[in-house]
Amino acid sequence: MAKLFFYPIDLTYKIVRGRPSVYIYGRTRDGKQICVVDDDFEPYFYVLPAKNADINELKDAIKRVAIEGRESYNVVKTETVKKTLMGTEIAAVKVVTNIPAAVPKIRDEMKNLKGVEDTIEYDILFTRRYLLDKKIVPLVLTEVEAEALSDRQEKTRVPIFKASRIEQHSSETYEKLKILAFDIEVYNPEGKLTHPDRHPIVMIALWGHDGKKEFKRVLTWKKFETKHDYVEAVEAEADMITRFKELVAEYAPDVLTGYYSDGYDFPYLIARAEKYKIKIDISLDYEPASRARGKTSIVDTTGIVHLDILSFIRRVISRKLQTDSLTLDNVAHELLGENKDDVDLNVLAESWDKNDGRLLSDFAKYNLKDAKLTAELCEKVLPNLIELVKLVGQDIGSINRMSFSQLVEWYIMRYTPDFKQFIPNKPHHAELVERMDQRVKGAFVYEPKPGLYENVVVFDFRSLYPSIIVSHNISPDTMNCECCMEQEKVPVEGYRLWFCKKRQGFLSALLKDIISRRQRVKEIMKKSDPDKKAFLDARQESLKVLANSYYGYLGFFGARWYSKDSARSVTAYGRYYIHKVIDTAKKKGFEVLYSDTDSIFIRLPDHDERLAMRFMEDINKDLPGMMELEYEGTFPRALFVAMKGEEGGAKKKYAMVDQEGRLNIKGFETVRRNVSMIAKEIQEQVLKIILKDNQPELAFEYVKEMVNRLRKKKVEVKDLVISTMLTKPIAQYESVGPHVAAAKRMKAKGTTVAPGMIIPYVVVAGKEKIRDRVRLPEEVAKGDYDADYYINNQVLPAVDKIFEVLGFDVAVLAEEKKQKGLGEFF
Repeated sequence: MAKLFFYPIDLTYKIVRGRPSVYIYGRTRDGKQICVVDDDFEPYFYVLPAKNADINELKDAIKRVAIEGRESYNVVKTETVKKTLMGTEIAAVKVVTNIPAAVPKIRDEMKNLKGVEDTIEYDILFTRRYLLDKKIVPLVLTEVEAEALSDRQEKTRVPIFKASRIEQHSSETYEKLKILAFDIEVYNPEGKLTHPDRHPIVMIALWGHDGKKEFKRVLTWKKFETKHDYVEAVEAEADMITRFKELVAEYAPDVLTGYYSDGYDFPYLIARAEKYKIKIDISLDYEPASRARGKTSIVDTTGIVHLDILSFIRRVISRKLQTDSLTLDNVAHELLGENKDDVDLNVLAESWDKNDGRLLSDFAKYNLKDAKLTAELCEKVLPNLIELVKLVGQDIGSINRMSFSQLVEWYIMRYTPDFKQFIPNKPHHAELVERMDQRVKGAFVYEPKPGLYENVVVFDFRSLYPSIIVSHNISPDTMNCECCMEQEKVPVEGYRLWFCKKRQGFLSALLKDIISRRQRVKEIMKKSDPDKKAFLDARQESLKVLANSYYGYLGFFGARWYSKDSARSVTAYGRYYIHKVIDTAKKKGFEVLYSDTDSIFIRLPDHDERLAMRFMEDINKDLPGMMELEYEGTFPRALFVAMKGEEGGAKKKYAMVDQEGRLNIKGFETVRRNVSMIAKEIQEQVLKIILKDNQPELAFEYVKEMVNRLRKKKVEVKDLVISTMLTKPIAQYESVGPHVAAAKRMKAKGTTVAPGMIIPYVVVAGKEKIRDRVRLPEEVAKGDYDADYYINNQVLPAVDKIFEVLGFDVAVLAEEKKQKGLGEFF
């Protein structure tokens, strides 16, 4: 029996001689790939006894349940377990089954059994349950006592060891995962949509870096002259697919990554392979890549983790990105400072048919660059992924595909054993429908008075909702306890709610730990070496993501620990405290300009910041627990504009300049979609001239100059592109707006168009309806745009409210500003 140390990376399970065995793939400290098999774990779920049921009689009845057929499903054993479920301590029957597939089958039989109230924890995947119960955290050093299984009768690419003991050894983390990225190019004749039944893959690019040297290869089945030594030509598409498998096996990556590879590259590759009866058996157990079809396509490989890195970027990273469109080119430009190569994919098929070596070489270079950018993006976000793995305790492949609510839920589930908590069920359909109809009153927003103000001080609550949850012990299991009925009630009309003052709640305790850990990490970052800061920053960011997602999770209709009253209480306390700050500010003589959810803007008299600091200190003296009002900054000038069609100030729409001359813009077109770059740039420049330079007249003259440039057709096409999200399939739109018309043009050209896509278009000159004058950017020649449309519908609306506050009328800038009816647009 040998002692091994390894970093778990991926896991699956198999039924061996009638028992489930968990196969854990990973790397040893010296970098060797291994597989550890643990057959000492059994599937189970819980039965909740009915009131007054005899639990021992129920256990005996459950033991007799068995289902015979092609598979035998039976109960191995039962035991009584006492834990807490949503604040109530109960005794449940733990039902252990022979194999994981027996859990749902045996659970169904419980419905007809006398003395059964309900069943819980029946829907947790076996491998995820294994990590939860065994407290094994993927990518963290794990100790195993095991013996080699060299004579085991199964196919494997790596040595297998049978574990007699397995446990987490330390917090040492495997951070340098070996990444291999791939990307495919598909034959696309006449620009039509590609379909795996008809259109072959013509190139497959692979790119990796093991820390010492690059690995780069472009596989193709067309021989052509090229200077690129990374191009490898084979005889046929089938040979190319086989060679792809060989190269993946030779490189032996921990991670195989792609960009939208769950949705396109991998399914397409599998479909083409099936045409030739080839299995994409690149897994470490030689099993073919498996494709699960649900709301989204998912492709998994065993032992080698398949990461569609777009999934993580879309779900977690995108909220911090400036780009509206999550194309590989846009995301790589923002995160890496690099772009895709510029080629015309419309001529790929023609170049292939003509065997045009020059163009095919360009496409090979383009293909490899896509793979390289994908690998570098994966490396860029890897610290965030790894830290979430360590926090949530699930494998990196699962974490990559989790939403915010799923991350929070699995984090909570990880700690249920420590707190002796049962895991509640997911809601059934009727519950979902009922929950989706419920609403929670949101945050309070103090309406600003339109105007340009000087010496504005901004304060905000540090992590308002998380700190409220912790400070008031808001948790489903502490709500309306019997011991604190006489304590203070939540300040919410129409509801009588309170939370326990004597017993720490399960969810609030976990959140308190998250906030405390993040504060410690931020302190460590101040003293740490630069080479450690990337992972520390990823750690604090991951903790922040979890903390800020807690409130939303409580009110999320699909949550296991759903509590609308808890969510309602959080926002009620938020409104209470922001009102308290506003009232205190007014009593102390400050002019309150604006307030939104967790922040307050006040006008500072006499440039004396000491008054503001004393105000903040007075507020903090009265705040409970972890709540704290923080000084955000002093802004020499701030602009609030009027609401469209009303005299009152627009909420969540303002612009300020800080003491360093940096603009802070919220709600204006500069940070919104549906507006062209020319309108955004003009608006931002206007705000800069007004706020930073304090020259409104100069800003007005600048707009006049830009309007003239538009009329003289001197503006580049790229600055006129309007981007709008397609929110549903094209066929479901009853009226055809400009972006729908553009989407139709994209589809006609062979581009896959789906809900969620950002549709770019330009409005060209002409007398037809707007929708009939929409063109894709690449279809528009310089100067062939409708200047009046952009002046009257893009530029002037972007600045008119700004100048209205200052007493300027932008209507004079339009030679003919027509009030266009809806008929012209549609």
